[in-house]
Order: sequence, then C-alpha cells, then structure tokens
Amino acid sequence: MGAFTEIDRAGWMSLTASLAIVCSAIVSSAIVTSAMAADGTPPCLRCIEMRLEHPIVVRGPSPHEPDAPVSVIKLPDGSFRGFIAGGTTLAVDGATPVALGEPSQVVLKPGPPGSPSDCGRWLTTVMQGFGVLYGLVHNETRCDDPHGSFKSMSIAQSGNHGLTWNMLGQIITGDEGNIPLPGGEGDCTAADGHDGYWYTYCLRRRDGKNIVARAPIENPAPGKWVKWSGRGWDAPGLAGTGAALTGFVGMSSAYWTDADVMLLLANASSLRLSIAEDKLHFGTVAEPLILYDEDNWQRPAPTELYAYPSMVAEQGFNNIAHHFFLTYTYIPPGADFSRRFLIMQEAWIRASATPQYPQVRTALSRWIGSDGGTWTTTGPPISSGHSYAYDVNLGYLMTAAPQQSLGAKLDECFSEQTGVGFLAEAGHCAAAGGERRRPAGYGFRFEQPGTLALYNCISKSDVYFVSNRSDCENRGVHERLLGFALQ
Repeated sequence: MGAFTEIDRAGWMSLTASLAIVCSAIVSSAIVTSAMAADGTPPCLRCIEMRLEHPIVVRGPSPHEPDAPVSVIKLPDGSFRGFIAGGTTLAVDGATPVALGEPSQVVLKPGPPGSPSDCGRWLTTVMQGFGVLYGLVHNETRCDDPHGSFKSMSIAQSGNHGLTWNMLGQIITGDEGNIPLPGGEGDCTAADGHDGYWYTYCLRRRDGKNIVARAPIENPAPGKWVKWSGRGWDAPGLAGTGAALTGFVGMSSAYWTDADVMLLLANASSLRLSIAEDKLHFGTVAEPLILYDEDNWQRPAPTELYAYPSMVAEQGFNNIAHHFFLTYTYIPPGADFSRRFLIMQEAWIRASATPQYPQVRTALSRWIGSDGGTWTTTGPPISSGHSYAYDVNLGYLMTAAPQQSLGAKLDECFSEQTGVGFLAEAGHCAAAGGERRRPAGYGFRFEQPGTLALYNCISKSDVYFVSNRSDCENRGVHERLLGFALQ
C-alpha cells in the first residue's frame, strides 16, 4: 500500500479513458442485454440503480491508516470487527459497521528483517473459510529503496475471529524477479466467486495492469493459487504471468449475490463500478458512484483524495445484497497523508427490468456547525477547526448529467475561515463569495416528477445556506433557485 510511485500513477492514469465505455465489446452478452430475472440473470449495465446516503466519519484523522481497503466481519455476539491496515493491521470493534470506535488492537505487524513483509503487512480481505477465517495480506519489502518498494501477497489463517493470525506463506508474486525497480504484484482484495473458488484482483506494478488469480475455498494454501493466463487458469500464482484484464477496473472486489456477478471498484477520476459475470470480462457502469475532480497522490493538493474503496455486506464480509456499506479512505483538500479518514456510506444497489436514467443518486445533506453555520455537501463534512452535526437530507443529486431533461451542474462553495458551505452553479463560487471545494453533482434545471427544489438562501446575518423551501424556513430570504434534486 503506501503512497504510489510515479510508475503506479502513470499506470492508473494511462488507463482512465477506457472507463468511459458504457458497454464494452468484451463484456458478456448476458450483462449487456439481459435484465434482472428470477433465475439470477445478471443485469444489463444500464439497468443498474444505486443510491448513496450521507458520508459518516468512522475514524480519523490518522497518519497511518486506513492505507488499504477495510474488511469487516460480524462477531458471534452480534457486534462487528473491522480490520484497518497501515503497515501494521488493527482490529477495531463496534456495535455496527459504521461505529468502529472501540480501542484498537494490533493483529498483524511487519515481518522480520529481510522478509517479503519487512516494511509491513496490510490485511486487505477477511474471508470465511470452513470453520476458520482466512486473511489476504499485502506485503512490502525494500521500502527504503530509492527505486521503490517490492510487493507481494500472502495468506493467513485465524481461529479466534481475527485477533491473531498464522501466516501460511506467499501466494502471489510478480513475474519479473527481484529487479531494482518498483515491482511485484499486490494491492489485492478477494471475494467468494460462489463457484468453489476465491478470486483475488491485483495491481501488477510493472505495467499498471489488473490481473486475477483464484484458489479453491476448501484449500487456499500457498501453491494453490493460479492466475488467469488468457487461455485458462494455468499460470502459477508465484512468479507466473497473468493476462491483463481489459481496461483499469480496480482491485476492490465484492460479490453481488442478488445478481450473481463479481463487482470491482476503481478510483479513476471519480469512483467507478465494474461488473463481470465470468469474473474476467468487466463492463463499467457509465455513471460514477462518487463524483470528484482528480486522483492526486501528490499531497498536499487543492483537491480531495478518495482511495482504497471497499464494499461491506450488511452482515459483514463482502457478499453484498441490495443494502451494503461503501467504505473508503478520504483526505480533505489541502491535507497530506497525515490526515487520513475512514468514511462509510450506506448504499443500495438493484437491477431494474429496463435501462434507468439516472442510475446513481447521492445524498445532498445539510450539516450544522458548532457555531450555528451550515454546510451543504454530498461529501464528508471535514474541515480543520470546525465540527458538524447532521441536520437534514435535502434530496439526491446525480453523478452525471441527466439525459431526459436539462441538467444543472452544481459546485460546492466553502469558506475555511467561517466553516460555511453552500451551492452554486458550476464555476460561480467566486461570484457568490466562496471558494470552490468540490463538484456537488447534477440536479434538474426544471421541475420533474419526484423532485425537490433547491434554493440558495441568505440568512438574517447575511450568510448563505441551502433549503428546499422558498421561504427559507423563515430564517432568511432566498437569493436564487439552484435547480431540483431527486426525492
């Protein structure tokens, strides 16, 4: 894990353009053409709908973690345990997946000097085996090498719900040997393919490509993992050459049990969801799950950073149904890696019988600061020196321009000094007296069935806030109608 090198970033950015393809020619015909049916037929890409609720700050700020996708399990007493990695992996318990607030326990430390994990062990996925837990572990060595670290994957086993782990050995290594360059294969997560195999999706550092390997669930020990070679599952997990998946579809995996398909998330100038029926040929949903400006790993930066996403099922692990939790690492604008936050959002996914427009909607929420000022945002309400409590849902914005009506693209304007945030038409924050922080999303320019009006209001103390009511809740007067949000 850790900060990406120039080679990593180049690999990511060079493949971003492919994510704009709505229905790739290589995606299976079932995904492209069929709708959700009682027999479990997977949905067409355009038939998928998703809804995200407001972001919840679970942990942070931290200089170390989360530095990997988060995995969560449900414990026998009904509580939950999250595994949060940053070179050293922690276990953190809580009553719900979004309340991982109890004191942390160290469950994995870096390996001994000279080992493949002497820079750290990041637990990236916890998997339910037959009577035991298995953990997928990202390893790094040569972290002080000016050329960059070397990555590999191992597997571990736990018989006490993840509080201690027995390292079984390496399962995924690169095919280039121990060259004096950033290399190896890592950053993997795994999901149950519901066909007797676990599938792990990885980043190959030498070319920035995604690859996939699998092992039988009944015995995922070292030596049992094989990579997809392009011809079959016949390339050894250790030093074998895997075939690159088409496009950059990411490494953050989950299995959607309702549709019987594999899901992958990728950070590619917005958070993107891809789907495959055969675990190999992925198509990307056209509308992003989260809309943001860029993936800038040179911190601090003027833009925010979303990283290491994961999908957590309602009852833990990553076999998701219609309701799940989206998690990710978040770094606010202007902040460096010393201010990492773990964010979770409740999410819903379903397949309709026909193509849907829009496909993705995300909650537009108003928060109240400790001094009474408000912040209206679709993102996490994080600003140094200010604290916020959730106030109200103002509707849902779209992450792409609507096709059936004129859209209104909205920006979030914010003042670090006052801690007040409001909305404006894209490009008009400065004219409204604020600084642009991020894209909020898209509303409708004109009223549609099932929409709510969004008004920019000016309070009696001459401060902007956003309301659904033209009377501005009797707290001020409305300056302009911004557009209409989905209910």
